[in-house]
Amino acid sequence: MGVRSFLKKKMDQHGGPVGLARHAVAKATKGAASADRSADPDPAVQIKEAIARLPKEPDENGYHAVAPSSLLKEGERNTFKVGDIPIACFRIDGRIYVIDDECAHENGPLGEGTVDGFIVTCPYHDWRYDVRNGDCLTDPQRHLSCFAVAEHDGYIWVGGKTREGSASRGGEHDDGLVTRDINER
Repeated sequence: MGVRSFLKKKMDQHGGPVGLARHAVAKATKGAASADRSADPDPAVQIKEAIARLPKEPDENGYHAVAPSSLLKEGERNTFKVGDIPIACFRIDGRIYVIDDECAHENGPLGEGTVDGFIVTCPYHDWRYDVRNGDCLTDPQRHLSCFAVAEHDGYIWVGGKTREGSASRGGEHDDGLVTRDINER
């Protein structure tokens, strides 16, 4: 889960930004009185520590560990990195699918998009992709790269690209904004 998705989820849980702020203050005030903070660790710290413990060497097939399996539960999506490349991982019907994290429209974070079946929708401008093959449903000329993936020893391992994505970026989108020429009367 990306930072934006994490914050949105927390705001939804606590009734918006004000509710989240109240919750944070209440938690901090309570936490100051408690000497033992290990009983309620910060999820972001747990994730960072889990990523730091990843195997550094590739497996026997040359795949690189990107995350503990526990960070991608059934029906979830998340963003990880293979080296410096951001990837979006999805666990759907017991299988893991890995595609580029950057939308072929304006590089929106697909790992933070909404998922319906095998279709992920970019949170920026609603471009849609099939996570199984990287096909873009919004513009069929703009597919994404897909990666080989394996899961073993408690980790998600990502290999090389099984499909190269298109390099094109940009284009039209309907964001609902209606404009009018100021010279029109």
